[in-house]
Amino acid sequence: MTKSIAKGIDCVYLPASDPRVSAEWYVKHLGLTLLRPITNNAQAQLGFPSGSAIFLMQTKESQNANYHDIFGNEQCLLTIEIENFDEAFDAIRSAGVKTDPIEDNGGCGRNFYVYDPDGNKIDLWSGWPNQEQS
Repeated sequence: MTKSIAKGIDCVYLPASDPRVSAEWYVKHLGLTLLRPITNNAQAQLGFPSGSAIFLMQTKESQNANYHDIFGNEQCLLTIEIENFDEAFDAIRSAGVKTDPIEDNGGCGRNFYVYDPDGNKIDLWSGWPNQEQS
């Protein structure tokens, strides 16, 4: 196949032991929008301004979507570009959310990791740095 049929990522599904509690966390700390009322607590649907979504799917036991690469480093499933990077970091950390320190990845921008109520590791990213044109 020479032409891509894939247009983009519409939604990501994450495990949540209590979608209602997790949805409140995503709304409070990341500013996502609850797309529809949570019924029977089986799932919560959260939206981004871009139209993409996160579906929080209820699990029987607390689990997360993290995994380890071949070097044993814990990796995450999701990177979210955020606005006002330094302000967001300070606000999230001040709210008591578990965070890792800011990493400066040079030409790839800066990021830090946060952990939702079930321990899903989420990469919060500054976006691509502005390149000075010569």
